[in-house]
Amino acid sequence: MEQSVRVWKKYGPWLLLALLAVSLIPFLMLARYNWPSADDYSYALLPHEAMLDGECLLSGTWHAVWSYYKGWQGTFTAIGMMTLTPLTFSEYLYWLTPVVMLISLCGGTFKLADTLARRALGGSWRQTVFLAVPLLVLSIQFVASPKDTFYWWNGAVYYTFTYGIMLLMVERLVALKLAQNRRQTLWAVIPGTLCALLVGGSNYVSALLGTLLAGLFLLWFLWQDRKKFLPALIPTAVVAAAFLVSVAAPGNQVRQGLATPPIGAVDAVLRSIEQAWADLLEWFSWPVLLGFLLMIPLLWGLTGKTAFRFRLPPLFTVFSFLLFAAQNAPHFYALGVAGPERLRSIVFYSFFWLVTANLWYWLGWLRRAVLPRLSGTGEVPRLLWAAVPVLLVLLVFTTVHYRYYDESTAGRAMDVLADGSAQHYWQQQAARLEQYWDPDVTDVRVEPLDVSWKLHDLIYNGDIHEDPEVWLNQALANFYHKHSVALTP
Repeated sequence: MEQSVRVWKKYGPWLLLALLAVSLIPFLMLARYNWPSADDYSYALLPHEAMLDGECLLSGTWHAVWSYYKGWQGTFTAIGMMTLTPLTFSEYLYWLTPVVMLISLCGGTFKLADTLARRALGGSWRQTVFLAVPLLVLSIQFVASPKDTFYWWNGAVYYTFTYGIMLLMVERLVALKLAQNRRQTLWAVIPGTLCALLVGGSNYVSALLGTLLAGLFLLWFLWQDRKKFLPALIPTAVVAAAFLVSVAAPGNQVRQGLATPPIGAVDAVLRSIEQAWADLLEWFSWPVLLGFLLMIPLLWGLTGKTAFRFRLPPLFTVFSFLLFAAQNAPHFYALGVAGPERLRSIVFYSFFWLVTANLWYWLGWLRRAVLPRLSGTGEVPRLLWAAVPVLLVLLVFTTVHYRYYDESTAGRAMDVLADGSAQHYWQQQAARLEQYWDPDVTDVRVEPLDVSWKLHDLIYNGDIHEDPEVWLNQALANFYHKHSVALTP
């Protein structure tokens, strides 16, 4: 038993890293057949025109941000990132979309996990891997809509990319807590402030949660470490100010006038809590549950080197659950519903952090408050690690027996790559470019796309319409300088 524990501690991190890499291969291979759609053409228009006219790309971005801020929505940093879609440069660069989203999500997860596990809790790089990789594999493979979350630039950069930046902002606040000199303080505050600006001016889910977390750090510094209160005030003020500037945009009033009236703050809060509880019950599938059980030995080890007392774990659970539920409030308040899949995806990501944090806290309470009162508890760490091989076997068995791999992002990607439907979709889209790029064709008429149902929620985001007056058709016509674009009847 001891030998197997040592082997797992030594080679387990490498096995997990290999698992993450292998699981991303089909994911990235599918990116080869990704194609711009929907709002991509609208938001890329002005920067693309600036490039065609030989002007600075960012001048088009600025005009787009200001135009949308006044006339449609206030999330100014998100709009700026939406305009910088790969479509702005070339349709054939759109494969970069999931790559950029993965860099943000993986970078933010690994960085925050490393600062927490290695620097704050006295762990090692191996424990960083034991923490970060399960969070990433479960988040990426079991997300409901990979299309909205990774493959569609406009939706993914608004939510997934910003979520990764929010993790980096939180990581910089943790780094500020750990800073011991001026250089470390500056290295925490300056990047943290830039991240705060991006988060505060982006989607309201991340902006609200980022503001709440930054405020909690600020209160902690005021209570425990007042020398760092002023440095912490800078990113906190920036994320809160950017959030307020976004909320106060004139364009929000225009957009709200076309939507369902708000349901009220109290009702939004209650429905957000109800939705959060329903999410917890829904997202605990067998692979997810076994994944958390596999993390228990790691989290147990991370409770041993900290001086934290782990008092009142029920209070911590309730408080962290309310933070988790707060993410639902903006969309419930504005539209009375939980939000589209791309929004639900970042709530799904945070679900893994919520459960992990609570496991760590309750294990710490067990270690500090319960076990010292009992006898014969010295074998607990060894027994926890000894359970790892059994849990791994169970995880493999349930994944194979219940065919969870078919539902995973990698499994679905492998399916459409194997049957050729992804390539067929891409070839149809690329064939349309002949008419789009032809200056002699002013009224483009194209055949409807023949798309497998398997591509829905993967890379297919809908087609244009027969009516050239539909906004999507007009966006395409404007982008390619056509009089009209439509499907043939």
